[in-house]
Amino acid sequence: MKPRPLTLWILANAVGLGVAFVAMLQIGMFMKYGLDFEKHWQSVPSPPPPAWYVGMVAIYLAVGGAIFGGAQALVLRSRPVRLGSWILSTAVGFCLLIVVIAPLTALGIWGRIPGPVEPYSLTVGGGSLAGILQYLSLRRQGVVAAKWLALWVVGLAAGLVPVTLLFLILERTGVGLPWPLGVFVTGFVVAGVAALFSGRALFRAVDRVGTSTGEVSS
Repeated sequence: MKPRPLTLWILANAVGLGVAFVAMLQIGMFMKYGLDFEKHWQSVPSPPPPAWYVGMVAIYLAVGGAIFGGAQALVLRSRPVRLGSWILSTAVGFCLLIVVIAPLTALGIWGRIPGPVEPYSLTVGGGSLAGILQYLSLRRQGVVAAKWLALWVVGLAAGLVPVTLLFLILERTGVGLPWPLGVFVTGFVVAGVAALFSGRALFRAVDRVGTSTGEVSS
């Protein structure tokens, strides 16, 4: 039985952001610690990074965004969407987080804020900025997807609820997840919920234009 488009969209978003999130942080750790793998994925105190490191952060944000946009594009390729523009918009959207991260990194604050501020910033903040640029990209193609964008952002915020409850339960029961797995789960749940909230609205908006231009979508 062929999976439904919405199911594929949810899985693509969930897995895509989970993998992108892990990739972003892993690249950041390579830049920070090099081949000293004992420091990777460990809470190792370190001095404020040099100025050049802030620029490198933009690179790993863009790479993570491209991974996420590419995962989404695997589902959208059967619809009248310019996939190159979609992936680029996603990468640039995540990269825009550098406006917030750069000053906090320069001050040595980023990565040391109590609580899951950084994971939530990367998933919800990056996802929202990417969604805005994806919306603008669709507008240039004649697709009006304002409802999708609103539901996407609401879904990202709503996704924080189950992931927060999950980690609270795990903490209470003494079950600890390895940091890479915890990072993956955060991206997986947040993006999956957002895709569930907004997927149908996106398909309707895109398919409406595809129908009017004579393009066939599955």
